[in-house]
Amino acid sequence: MNRYSGVLQRFFLSPASGEPLAFFRIGTAFIGLVQGCWWLGNVVMLYGMNGLIPWELSKGIVSPLPPQPSWLQPLAAATGIPGDSMMYILMGVYLMCLIFLLMGMFSRVAAIVACGLHLVFINTGFLAAYGVEPFLHIALFYCILMPVGESFTWKNNESSVSEWNRLSIRVLQIHLCIVYVAAGVDKAMEAQWWNGDAIWQMVRQGGDMQWLAGYPWVAKAICWCTLLIEMGYPVFIWWRKARVYAYVLMVLLLVGISVFMGLQLFAGMMIVFSTAAFGWAYIAQVYGGLIRPLRERRMLRRAEVLATQAFWSLE
Repeated sequence: MNRYSGVLQRFFLSPASGEPLAFFRIGTAFIGLVQGCWWLGNVVMLYGMNGLIPWELSKGIVSPLPPQPSWLQPLAAATGIPGDSMMYILMGVYLMCLIFLLMGMFSRVAAIVACGLHLVFINTGFLAAYGVEPFLHIALFYCILMPVGESFTWKNNESSVSEWNRLSIRVLQIHLCIVYVAAGVDKAMEAQWWNGDAIWQMVRQGGDMQWLAGYPWVAKAICWCTLLIEMGYPVFIWWRKARVYAYVLMVLLLVGISVFMGLQLFAGMMIVFSTAAFGWAYIAQVYGGLIRPLRERRMLRRAEVLATQAFWSLE
């Protein structure tokens, strides 16, 4: 019993670096800012009092429990501030919180406010919502609970090491495995993922892919590989020798979704999840093997130039 408890303790609570969580925080805030800037130009249409879903109508459609802009009607009537102007104010606060989260300033408070406001937006503009919204909301929620603000912040350029970092990373890993298995099983229950129609419908959105009609086996092979990658993800990603290949294949799959389906933010959010959960070690390895030597070489050259200038100035 003690042996098993020791294994579980090492698995969940052995000290780990906070670098993956810092990447998770920065990536989440960046994706949120990109989406928020797009929202900013469409606030009135998506969330205004008389937008695509007017407040009076949305009150009868969405659940009354989560926060929604219609709650602002009494405040708008009392202050005389138009409801649409209030939505711009909320969007400004949301973007500011994401900037704070990106920089690691008051990370937990910023994540709490951003998560609450994000719930307001997606609960109201659900007609414009797609895959990125739930995962961004989950990521913001994790930023509330996890120690994402202890490494690489505006005032701390170092990584923390603690058992809470390990536990947080394990939660991300287990969550990601459940998500991909569920997605793979759901796809496997549809005939279009076995006969290749799913890929045919997908690639038609990315441009002229008529040539694919002459090679139906290509579409089938892509569908089958997608099912294998997603349903086999927990097996391959936990197998240490196959982990890097599983990570790279998943990233390539997400890049394909970004290119052929136009779901760039969704693909970016899932790449952030995958990298923080399983891929950060490989990113750090590439950085240490390729980029860091280049930076050090550049710094040495600069030091040589400064030393030469100082030498000639003494003469």
